[in-house]
Amino acid sequence: MPVYKAEAIVIRRHNLGEADRVVTLLTKDHGKLGVVAKGARKPRSRFAGRLELFTHLRALLAVGRTLDVVSQVEVLEAFAPVREDLTRMGYASLVAEVTDRATAERQAAPELFALLRQTLNLIRDDDPERAGLWFLARVLVLTGYGPVMDRCVVCGRRDPDMAFSFALGGLLCGSDRPKDPQSLSLSAPAAHTLTFLLRAAPDLVTKLAMPPTVRGEVGNVLQRYVEYRFDVRLRSPAIIQRLRRPTANAGMI
Repeated sequence: MPVYKAEAIVIRRHNLGEADRVVTLLTKDHGKLGVVAKGARKPRSRFAGRLELFTHLRALLAVGRTLDVVSQVEVLEAFAPVREDLTRMGYASLVAEVTDRATAERQAAPELFALLRQTLNLIRDDDPERAGLWFLARVLVLTGYGPVMDRCVVCGRRDPDMAFSFALGGLLCGSDRPKDPQSLSLSAPAAHTLTFLLRAAPDLVTKLAMPPTVRGEVGNVLQRYVEYRFDVRLRSPAIIQRLRRPTANAGMI
């Protein structure tokens, strides 16, 4: 069988038969791939511990009839601290889930691969919630759904009384808000924070201060907008909420 190399990150996996495992990879050069690791669940498998969720790896893959087959795996970064902390794992799961929904099979997405790798670094080393919010904002930009945040998306005016429209893709001034009855009020601090996250490089994200109220607003908007644009009901936010202590200002994420 023809073989090829792929640098990849594990974003999903499930069992197949009695001993095999199907792994979904986001690869740097080949896009999203579903591959099978034969015998991966056997105690003495050569893949043991190498195909865990979020692992950054280099693989040798053999072309198969339906799914390509994993032949060799070299771990580049295991991200073990992420899987060992429930909160970090919750946000990494959110990022992986959105990555899965935002990508098509075998369509190269090198910028998204780089974003995923940078986000996992931030989740491991920094504030996992802030890293997750940054990822959601940036994935919208990379997929062409970045919202208009510097003016009203309808008339182009700036208004201190702005609302966010999921359907229209950005801010609405007070005059145009009736055009979307489902639009959501957004405070000025939350609007400024969301604008920053849409544009920020990873080294600047670590310097961003977000009060709990702002985190709640921004998380609510980003989750709902991602769900609207990718036509999905995300499962990870509910898990994250169960891991967090209830607070009056908690957002959806």
